[in-house]
Amino acid sequence: MRDPRRPAVFVAVLFSLSVAACGGGSTAATTAPEQTASAAPAATDAPPASSEPAGGAAEPSEKLVASDGRIIVFPPGWWTKEDMGIVYVASGEDAANGLVMSGALKPGQVHVQFAKNSILSDGTTDPAAHLPDYLKMLVEGQGMTAGAPASITVAGMPAAKMTASNDKLQMLAVTVKVADDMFGDVIAYGAPGEEAALEALVMKMVEGASYPPS
Repeated sequence: MRDPRRPAVFVAVLFSLSVAACGGGSTAATTAPEQTASAAPAATDAPPASSEPAGGAAEPSEKLVASDGRIIVFPPGWWTKEDMGIVYVASGEDAANGLVMSGALKPGQVHVQFAKNSILSDGTTDPAAHLPDYLKMLVEGQGMTAGAPASITVAGMPAAKMTASNDKLQMLAVTVKVADDMFGDVIAYGAPGEEAALEALVMKMVEGASYPPS
């Protein structure tokens, strides 16, 4: 069922990680096709960052089939949880708990959230316009400095990506127009200075995800 909530309200739920990240969850996994992605430049005012996938992660070759039929891919051995229509995957339960308890991640830790949002009759259908509105409360609430959204394509579908950061977190957000009335939204967190590595991994996960007809 499509989620009728407006994006700004849904972000407040999305970042309420104290509900979703308490306790671990796991899922049986099978091999998914290998995806490819290119890394973005690392932040200039942060420690040198590797362009290798974050967290020393292997290729995202495992998959989780969510209750609504979405397929999410992630590296082997990662922590997973589904709650209130959001799928959470993290490099470990320590990363999930660290983001909740301190709003920070250590080098190599990654936490990714997969959601979907309905495109309302009076809402934008442009992914690059959707992202800033969708993330506005989240970015402001965390005191993050955000870059401008960039239009991209993912598997031939209109999409956009945007970065933001503070002194504790690096964030990458990606949205994909997966249907005429639906955005697939992904928010990923890593440690400061790991923008390139985070993007190298997360874009593979975004490209490997699939969404059933809405």
